[in-house]
Amino acid sequence: MDLKPLPPQRPKILPEVVRTPLGPNQSALAGSPPKELRALLVEDDPYDVELVILELERGGYLPITRWVQTAAELNAALTEERWDVIISDYSIPGFGGPEAFALVRKLNLDVPFIIVSGTIGEDTAVEAMRAGVHDFLLKGHLRRLVVAIERELRDADSRAERRRIEEQLLISDRMASVGILAAGVAHEINNPLSVVTGNLQILKQDCEALVGELLAPCRSADRADFIAATAASFRQAATDAEEGAERVRLITRDLRVFSHPDADRREAVDLHKVLESSLRMAHTELQLRAKVECRFGTVPQVDGNAARLGQVFLNLLVNAAQSIPEGRPEHNTITLTTRYEDGMVTIDITDTGAGIRPEVLPRIFDVFFTTKPVGVGTGLGLSICHRILTALGGRIEVKSRLGEGTTFRVALRRARTGATAEIPVQTESVPPEEGRATVLVIEDEPAIGRVLPRLLKPHLVTVVSRAREALARIAAGETYDTILCDLMMPEMNGMEFYDTLLRLHPAIAARVVFMSGGAFTPGATAFLERVPNERIDKPIDVPGLRRLVAASLRQSKS
Repeated sequence: MDLKPLPPQRPKILPEVVRTPLGPNQSALAGSPPKELRALLVEDDPYDVELVILELERGGYLPITRWVQTAAELNAALTEERWDVIISDYSIPGFGGPEAFALVRKLNLDVPFIIVSGTIGEDTAVEAMRAGVHDFLLKGHLRRLVVAIERELRDADSRAERRRIEEQLLISDRMASVGILAAGVAHEINNPLSVVTGNLQILKQDCEALVGELLAPCRSADRADFIAATAASFRQAATDAEEGAERVRLITRDLRVFSHPDADRREAVDLHKVLESSLRMAHTELQLRAKVECRFGTVPQVDGNAARLGQVFLNLLVNAAQSIPEGRPEHNTITLTTRYEDGMVTIDITDTGAGIRPEVLPRIFDVFFTTKPVGVGTGLGLSICHRILTALGGRIEVKSRLGEGTTFRVALRRARTGATAEIPVQTESVPPEEGRATVLVIEDEPAIGRVLPRLLKPHLVTVVSRAREALARIAAGETYDTILCDLMMPEMNGMEFYDTLLRLHPAIAARVVFMSGGAFTPGATAFLERVPNERIDKPIDVPGLRRLVAASLRQSKS
């Protein structure tokens, strides 16, 4: 936006301002091309605006300026354009430097802010600098303006570089916590794991049916005992295998939590679920060092981000474990305690480890500070925990006694009113008298396509491997109570299928349930947040899937 036209007031421009040669501290050299500078000017006097522009030109800059006089104009300028520096008068009728700086702070902008004024004293200037204003100049001494701008621009660049490095360190620490291949590993094992868990369910069902058929006509007691013992062994083996597969399923779910791509999103978080996931992830470190006790109170959901909080608690648990020597875990304890008090949810992680020396305690949240041996600690974990919790509006505190142990207390804000908790799913089975649903499965993994019809008996299941074929069947008049659609597929993926179906048959689109293995692209994550449809994670929770299909059938009949 161009500079506002200057009215013809106070036309006398001091010659020395325009023609004074550059001093030894000025930045521009004779003959060097001017440097572009985007300067936002907060000023009510056009003459003073012109003086500032002339001083910038004299200092070797090509100023691109916008002149504002009110809070509304300043807000518009800050939100519409990027600025290198803000130069503000201290006193403007109805507005001024302090108010302008407060607005810049409110918008969380790191732009050099320099006050130029001729009406205030030294005490006021000092107070403004303490509030965060970068520099303060008198209007009669603008020679220092360019020097001040260049210094503040260098400092701003340094701060931006430091933030970039800190962000990279945050990512590095996060990846060190769970492994950089977490999301890929989860995705790669979820499809075959769905086949394993599904077939184990079928084996158990078939075993029960076979035993029933064999025992009915059996007249030999020995034969009956043998068949019953064999069946019991078979059922036990299937149950053990199913439990092992369930443990893997929980691990992959935990990996998805820690590697979630949308890790800056704020939402209502079930704190106990995050703590349980962190405990499973830290199991290897914990099991050889200490017993774990969980004393979970009744707490509301917290305002936060599951991935970030998981990173915090994993760091704290690993630190607690590493403070205890390996061996004799029965003699050491790590205790997790949650409570709700004074409007905050608190989590205490207490260990019976070595404790922290008093002289070290004030420095433990400093970047790169560590007491661990070389190769064991980076000095990033606790500083990043502090940064994450501060950004979420929480805090972290520590108490320690040398030789007795340490307690880290994390305090988080309760989720704002209206945040909904996850609704527990009922565990009862679907009554057989409810009838049979028609289900369309769109899945490019052949093994999953084979197992789902057997899992969903007695419902009528049609399986296709391509989304376009599903659209053709629907266009031909085939109707389905539920459509189970894989999210990530070649040719046409689940998102494209849904958008096409929504355009052609909006009523049917509401029946789509998405299946996902967890390796989300940013586009897939945004899509799932946008649509209201149900989602089933792989490995598939079979009882949950059956309940969902039964609910769809009831809805179709109503």
